[in-house]
Amino acid sequence: MESTEKWNIVTKYLNLIEDYTTLYHYTNVYGLEGIMKHKELWVSNADFLNDKTERKYTEEILFNLIEDKLKNNKLRDFIIKGMEEILDMKNYATYVLSLSKNKDSNLLWSNYSKDDGYNISFQFESLKDMVDSPDLTVFKSKVIYDEEIHYEALNKLADYCITTFSNIKTSSEEFLDEIRVILTCLQLLSSFFKDSCFQQEEEYRVVLIQTGGDKPSYECRVSNGTFIPYLKMGFNINDVKGITIGPKNKMDISEEGLKSFLTLNEFNVETIEINRSKIPYRY
Repeated sequence: MESTEKWNIVTKYLNLIEDYTTLYHYTNVYGLEGIMKHKELWVSNADFLNDKTERKYTEEILFNLIEDKLKNNKLRDFIIKGMEEILDMKNYATYVLSLSKNKDSNLLWSNYSKDDGYNISFQFESLKDMVDSPDLTVFKSKVIYDEEIHYEALNKLADYCITTFSNIKTSSEEFLDEIRVILTCLQLLSSFFKDSCFQQEEEYRVVLIQTGGDKPSYECRVSNGTFIPYLKMGFNINDVKGITIGPKNKMDISEEGLKSFLTLNEFNVETIEINRSKIPYRY
């Protein structure tokens, strides 16, 4: 299989080239404080995302497709075992930053900011320059919720997996190259494919994957009694286009306090649009 054909498994289905002018990151007041003070976003290890079923969703579809294709094939157990070992390759961690195309989402206000937080609107024009590691590759795409697309892409990946394991040659390096393709494709598809029940999030993701060299230097944050590994991703202050105050935060001093905080941290409040959520809340 030619190189471009291999990667068509991913590029045909993900909008890796499509960019949105503005994307929104929902957070609470402490998250906003850290992001703006340090001029950085924390990109979390995908294995520690809140919904543990998220990455399993894509993997289960792939394994089911492989098993269906190999029902009466003696290579079935060998290929399934090989795929399980691929998934255990912990040297290739995936890191995910979640954003949204929705600038005022009732669901996201509730999930990520307890309704009284903020969302930051970003314009990522030079995102690749913000990742301080030559061994990390940046991928960007809107999340795909269409089950038909999921099965079409994963069906092609299943065929590729079967072909790879069925044609093991004496060249171990060639075989390892094919395994790397499988792993990267699976990492990307599982990062950008989500069950349709999440489609209200209108999520857009930035995904970082190690493509060479040593493991990236990560740190850990604490969330709900758990340590979460993450990478730091810096941004330029000019990429912040606006901040929206959550629907539950009705205090008159919120906007003036926010402007004082931004000024203190060297942001130009004249160029940052500050709004309040237009979602009406009753108490």
